[in-house]
This record gives sequence, structure tokens and C-alpha cells, in this order.
Amino acid sequence: MADLTPGAKELWQSALERLRNDGQTYVVSQLLQLHPLKLEADALTLGVEDLFFRDWVDDHYSELMGTALAGVTGAPVRVLWEKVEKSSIAPVFTQTTPPPIASLRRPARLNERFTFETYVVSDSNQLPAAAAYAVSESPGRAYNPLFIYGGTGLGKTHLLHAIGNRIISRQAGARVLYLSSEEFTNQFIESVRDQKMTEFRRRFREECDVLLIDDIQFLGKKQETQNEFFYTFNALHQMSKAVVMTSDTVPSEIPGLEDRLRSRFAMGLITDVHEPTFEARMAILKKKAAAEGVNLTDKVTNFIARHVVKNVRELEGALIKVTAVHALTGQPLTEELCAQVLADLIPAQKALDAETIQREVARFYKLPVDELRGERRVKHVAHARQVAMYLCRTLTAASLPEIGKRFNKDHSTVLTSVRKIESLKDSDEQLKLELGELSQKLATV
Repeated sequence: MADLTPGAKELWQSALERLRNDGQTYVVSQLLQLHPLKLEADALTLGVEDLFFRDWVDDHYSELMGTALAGVTGAPVRVLWEKVEKSSIAPVFTQTTPPPIASLRRPARLNERFTFETYVVSDSNQLPAAAAYAVSESPGRAYNPLFIYGGTGLGKTHLLHAIGNRIISRQAGARVLYLSSEEFTNQFIESVRDQKMTEFRRRFREECDVLLIDDIQFLGKKQETQNEFFYTFNALHQMSKAVVMTSDTVPSEIPGLEDRLRSRFAMGLITDVHEPTFEARMAILKKKAAAEGVNLTDKVTNFIARHVVKNVRELEGALIKVTAVHALTGQPLTEELCAQVLADLIPAQKALDAETIQREVARFYKLPVDELRGERRVKHVAHARQVAMYLCRTLTAASLPEIGKRFNKDHSTVLTSVRKIESLKDSDEQLKLELGELSQKLATV
């Protein structure tokens, strides 16, 4: 184990404690993955196992870290970085850090691999991850209920398990109940059939401190089950017991869901998980590979991240498939091997058309497709429309009049939009990121 320079560990722990006292508990959970190595003059060197994680921390938390360190020392402290191997440095825990989860008793339904430490946070999931962590810190008080929605395979279930695992690691006697809405329905039906509703209600109301419900959208159109869940929810909420739910869509769009349940779900926080960005996919692959002891080159990571874009589940599946073939056959882990193994996930490029581009751009900017074809000129709609026109011009063979027809505009409007995006795309960093992400998405549709 590497020795820590005297003072480095103490300074880092004090800075983390300041952040925790300021309510930044989620930030602290991320920064615990860094290792204080040495303190020299006005510079603290932190060890980091993953350079992608270093870049992410530097982008998101550098100001918070600087403020906390300066608050301890009374003067500015520069942060320097050093790449370290996981086995070469002793972990640093503050006194208030909870003990490792594996050493504590947990319900069989919770997957011990799904923790906040193994969840990769990016701009696409930062709010739900922070809210979930807050619930694990103050179950029943923070964001009650918490409603997380998003597409398949984006990590919603991971967050549910992470909440449950962390609550149990902090409160060994906590009664955490995790199940899907389908399982809730089945247990309800069985209890009615077997005349055991007293036991059913005791389990879900009196003997439950935290209720974690996956895929709540399946309660739609099941009137009797919705009625029972309504009273269960009310009982738990009145006793300040935590309720966390996931869904593939917002409550207002769940077919057949009663209005009284929609209003209950909106009492706390409703937040969504988006598709991971390219940078997030790179970080996820690196973290998953490191956890499995697999050394991925940047080229291989980049290849998989560029071609598997829909969700985290497919990304993990692609990594498992590639590494399995590598381990079983002994073939080098290269881009060529990835292309061969993942051929079914990388279909031949189809010719793009304006409708496809409009659909993907509308989804990216969270707008109805009709807005791109309409007359509204508010800033965010106009921007999305201009980007869509630019992509139609650069990625298809359509002429300016043909593109204009698709957007209900004349060719001069299209030309103006294309020229505007063209003039900004090299100097506007945000626009450059948007165009890059959209181009990657369109390359796989």
C-alpha cells in the first residue's frame, strides 16, 4: 500500500466533512473514490484510478472541491492528479462513511452489485441519481415519493437497489421492500383469493419502512390493484415512510392510471433518466471493465460507445459479449474483434431521410415533431428546427426546396438556418456537442 503524505489525508477528510455538513452528501459519495496522496505548499495531489472519472469530477465538482479545501486551510489549494492502480493505494474513509454493504444483512431481493458506487453518473442521469442518494440519506423525508422515469435499460432499477442497499448499510434494522408492480398485483390477487388481506396489508403498511416499486406503469387499467395501492401509498406516506417508484413514462401518460394516483405520485419529485451521452457510455464501459478486471484500450472503448447507444443494458451486454469471446478464443481485444462480435448490433447504414432526422432531433430536444414543422419561434424550438434543417442538408441528398417542404418552409428559410448552424458549429462548444451526439444517434438508426 502506498503511504500518504502527512496532512494530505487529514486535509481531504476535513474537506469532505465540510461538503457533507453543507448538504453535499451525494458529491461526497463520488469524491470518496479519490485518494489523497501528498500535500505540498498550496497543492493537494489526488490519486484517481480512471482518467475518465477524473475529467468528469473536474468538470462537475472542481469549484465545490476548491471551496471546501480553501475553507479548511484558509487559502486557495490547487488540486493535482495522479493515475494510480486500485491495488496500490489504501482506501480512505471518513468516520461517517458507512461500512461496506457486503458485511451487513440484506433482503434477498436486493442485488448487492447495484450500489451508488457502481452507478456511473453523467449529465443524463445526475438529477435522479442525486435525488435517489438523498432518499437513502433521509428516507421518508427527502423527495417522498420519488418517481423516476425513462426508457428501458437506462439504470432505473439500479437506482432502486442502490437506495435499498444504502439504507440497510446505514440502518441494519430497516425494513426495505423491493418488488415490481406486477409482483404487487400478483400478491394482491393471491391474498384476496386466499382470504389473507390482513397479512398483505400488514406486510406492505405496518412492516415496511421503505417501499421500492419497479415498473409502476403496469398498474394502469388494474382498478382493484390501483385501489389497494392507493391506500397502501397513503398509509406509508402518512407515517413518513419512503416510497420510490420507476416507470417508462411520466404519471400523466400512464394509460388507465387513476387521477388520484397521478396526484399522489406528483407530491414529491418526478425526474427522468435520459439516454447516456457518448462520454457517459465511455465512462460506463471503463468502470464495468475495471470491475471485471478487463483492460479496455481507448480505441476499443470508443468503438463500442459509438456503436451501442440506446441504453446501459445493451452497453453492458456488448461488453460481456466481446470480453467473453476474447477470453474463450484468446483473440486480441481489438476494434476488429468488436466489429465481428457485435455485427448484430451494428446494422448496415441505412439512407437517412428528413422524417428520421426530425424524429431524432425532436426526441433529443424533448419536443413534439410537429413543433419542428410549425410556426413557433421561441428560442429553443427555433434552435432545434435549425439544427434539424442543417442535418437534413448535410446528411441527406435532399435539395433546399425538398427540405423546406418537409418543414413547411421555403428554401430561403432553410438556407438561412443551414448557414447559421454552419457559422456557429466550430465556435459554439455546446452546439458542437449537440451535433456530435445527434450524428452518432443518426448513424445507428
